[in-house]
Amino acid sequence: MTEFLKDIFRDLSGFLITTFTEWGWDYNNAVIGKNIVNFIFIACIAALSWYIAKVIIIRLVHMIVYKTENKYDDQLVNHKVVEPLSQIFPAAYIFYLIEFAISDQIWVTRIQTWCFSWNVFSLIIILFRAIDAAHDIIADILAQKQRKTNIRGYVQVAKIIVGLFGGFGIISILIGQNPLSLFGGLAGISAILMLVFKDSISGFVASVQLTSLDMVKMNDWITMSGRNIEGNVVEITLNTVKVRNFDNSVVTVPTANLMMESFINWSNMQEMEARRMKRTIMIDANTISIASPELLDRLKKNPLLTKYIDERMKASADPTDNLLNFDKREITNLELFRKYIEFYIKANYQIFKKYKPTVITDDKGNTREIYIIEDKEDFIKLHGENTAQYLMDYKGKTIIKDFEKFVKECKQSLIVDKKDKKTYYPIRMVKNTTYINDRAKTFMQPKRIVVKEGTFVENGHLMVRQMQSTATGVPLEVYCFTKITEWANFEKIQSAFFEHLFAIIKDFDLKTYQLSRDEVRKTGM
Repeated sequence: MTEFLKDIFRDLSGFLITTFTEWGWDYNNAVIGKNIVNFIFIACIAALSWYIAKVIIIRLVHMIVYKTENKYDDQLVNHKVVEPLSQIFPAAYIFYLIEFAISDQIWVTRIQTWCFSWNVFSLIIILFRAIDAAHDIIADILAQKQRKTNIRGYVQVAKIIVGLFGGFGIISILIGQNPLSLFGGLAGISAILMLVFKDSISGFVASVQLTSLDMVKMNDWITMSGRNIEGNVVEITLNTVKVRNFDNSVVTVPTANLMMESFINWSNMQEMEARRMKRTIMIDANTISIASPELLDRLKKNPLLTKYIDERMKASADPTDNLLNFDKREITNLELFRKYIEFYIKANYQIFKKYKPTVITDDKGNTREIYIIEDKEDFIKLHGENTAQYLMDYKGKTIIKDFEKFVKECKQSLIVDKKDKKTYYPIRMVKNTTYINDRAKTFMQPKRIVVKEGTFVENGHLMVRQMQSTATGVPLEVYCFTKITEWANFEKIQSAFFEHLFAIIKDFDLKTYQLSRDEVRKTGM
């Protein structure tokens, strides 16, 4: 194409000089006239190439992209990746044809140098926009896979590399030197570059460590008590991590500081949908006593304690019991209160449908694990009619035969428990929305099937224990997990739970310890 245009302009230049000399112009004026006409034609060709690239080709590409089923190529349009091509074509035509419009070879070389540099700069812009588009595409894929891995640091490093190589290329073009000679001179200024990019280098290393070790990701809730930071990570860059506190203030922390200072990441709590509840009730030691018959009769009316009190009364009445079996001796009101809290939490468990092994003993005395199915029709509805082949009757119960093969075939509709690898949860896919680069993205997310709604987590640790006695009473610690992870709602649930315990404690003939006015004056509190 370029050689074809050059041949045309050579013929045109000869024709114009011949024509102008025939009109009586001297040779120098004929050359000037030829240059003016050629310059006008070159300008028109450059403008036409810009119009064709900008208005026709790029619009056509956009139309094709929007009509494709693949939505990832839309990012190329959103980031205007191909638009700088409209600036490359005019500069390329000027580069090849400018010699026919200017007679001074020095100015021809200068203009060609500028055009070449401009095209390299346009190529850098294309690569920058392509990197941004790739970032959004990868972030979208990661969001669909429910992975919050941050790659913005790598994007910035890629831009720095492209910018450095492109900058050296432009400089080498402008000064007419080999780019390799410029790179060879980097050794001499490496100390200066290390000083200039010190923060970027340390930030990049810290960013790689944070990402590879999965220490912090986008939207993670983190706490840095030393810096008075508690909020969600909204941006991770090469040099800084931006955190939006819960009071809506935004704090910027150097990325390297997250590697040097300790911080708490609450993301695992949110992903597990379980938040720890740990609080202590101070019991007045003077009110702890053996439960009277009247107290036992009164508390037996509570459905949570009826069975337990009957079993304990039967065990404590056994004359063959010895003094070492402390759990079978007298019943105290504090023991009943502990058990009440434990049973109350268990009664409010959120229970999911799950396949959990049951250990049985066969007729030969061998033990093995089986998976019992309560509802056969619901099982087939969840996993498909083909899974009916895995069901069989065993002593009046429906069980799953060849459970490992069933898991392999139905792995898309099952998730394994993170604590007990033998327990599996059937799932349903539900829509979930997240924000990537301030744009809402909707994708399908697996959710466990709830059999019974509740506040507390079934497979979390549960302890109601007595702590070391102190001068201010006997501490009774409640340690459990609730499904409420959002801060405000968690505090609301926790307050309501302990308000209930404080209100009902008097039914167990117990009192919480509280300093009297005289004791407050003596201690100076």
